[in-house]
Amino acid sequence: MEQSPRLSLSYVAPSQAQKHVTVNETFRRLDALVQAVVRSRTTTAEPASPAEGDAYIIPASATGAVWSAFDEGGLAAYQDGAWAQIAPFEGLRAWVADDDELVVFDGAAWGALSGGGGSSETAAKFGINATADATNKLAVKSDAVLFSHDDATPGSGDAQVKVNKAGASDTASHLFQTNFSGRAEFGLAGDDDFHVKVSADGSAWTEALVIDKASGDASLAKRLFVNGADGVISGTSLTDFVLGDGAGHAGAVIDVGASYVGRIAFAVASVTSTVGASFQYSPSAGASGQFSIQGRVGRTDLIIENADGSVIVGNPTGGAKGAGAINAEAVYDDNTMLSCYVFDQALDGAVDMAKWDARVPDRIMRAEQEEARDPETGAVIVRDKTPPRIEPRQHRPMRLFSARIGTEHDPLSLDGYARHWREKRHLTSMPNEAAFDPEKGMAAGEWIQRLVETVEIQAVLIEELNQRTRHLAQAGSGVRRA
Repeated sequence: MEQSPRLSLSYVAPSQAQKHVTVNETFRRLDALVQAVVRSRTTTAEPASPAEGDAYIIPASATGAVWSAFDEGGLAAYQDGAWAQIAPFEGLRAWVADDDELVVFDGAAWGALSGGGGSSETAAKFGINATADATNKLAVKSDAVLFSHDDATPGSGDAQVKVNKAGASDTASHLFQTNFSGRAEFGLAGDDDFHVKVSADGSAWTEALVIDKASGDASLAKRLFVNGADGVISGTSLTDFVLGDGAGHAGAVIDVGASYVGRIAFAVASVTSTVGASFQYSPSAGASGQFSIQGRVGRTDLIIENADGSVIVGNPTGGAKGAGAINAEAVYDDNTMLSCYVFDQALDGAVDMAKWDARVPDRIMRAEQEEARDPETGAVIVRDKTPPRIEPRQHRPMRLFSARIGTEHDPLSLDGYARHWREKRHLTSMPNEAAFDPEKGMAAGEWIQRLVETVEIQAVLIEELNQRTRHLAQAGSGVRRA
């Protein structure tokens, strides 16, 4: 063997003459290969005036009297006034001066070495405290990874992470794992909409949220909890869930299938089985669907028929009565009051106003509430803006009735009663045409009270007329006997 197997350094033979020639040749080769530095690996034209020691990696289509005969990828070293070709071997590294990068020969071609600097630095894979592989070409093991804006170059001050995919049907996402098993993922998963999904085992996935790429509409595939759990929407203030900002239209749609129910429920202390309230829409109920309000779970208190808008309250007989109609078990109105004071006046000659005022319950006015912050804890609290108060009430119909007694329009006088309706064109208990507002109307309870008072007045007047008739009959009988 006349040369070393790796660097091809010539050996000095025994009894060789001019040993210095072989030694100097070896030194020249070592000078070119050890910590090799080349001026360029892209210069194609052979330099006209190279400096002693200059070296180049020969690119494709090299030109020049000497370079044109050299092999592509070989080293061209200018030594002792002439170009020498050195064949590279696998693992040989060289610093490329014009690119400021470290390259390595892999047995077939030169390539940038990972971490070797350079303006076009590339690496097939890279690991930091970890081993990269063909799938995870960048692998990092660290308690934290920091991406910061560029304040060295300096940059724009922004910081952005880009995840790019080839086409719409591919995936660009962030995957979160527990012990290398997927648990959550968000990104462009299989299309260009934004997806959020989760998994309990890394194989079966549940999609929770999809945001449409064009409209921005968000679709929730599962329930939405606001500071709550177990199916309860709860929070720390009266406005934890807000639709709209007051500057435009806002609304919510609960879309259900033909055989399902859309429901919004309210619960007390997370108990939904027997306590709470809800309102719901059932497409399959009634003739063409029903909207209902439940004051307690499992009990339907009010139904609005989808077909004609008729309302059913409770469980009255007959069901829906048609468009614009309300059918209820009972209707109560606090304007309906007893009117037996008519008989007190007729039988006792006076009305005890205090007694009848006492029969009218005072109206309890609820407190107006507002949200505020607790000055000590900073928590949102609800407090009374105005305290609850009691609004005293009097028996107004009784007082109006009593005010007419003894006047020319006395309702218990046949002449006064007739004079009233002749002059004023309405009965004493009924509203007059000028004062009645047909748009506002009058409460049903007040109509009932006025009608009952009218009936009782007329009962007294009928009895007075009956007495007069008997008196005339008796007087007529006495005249005939005489």
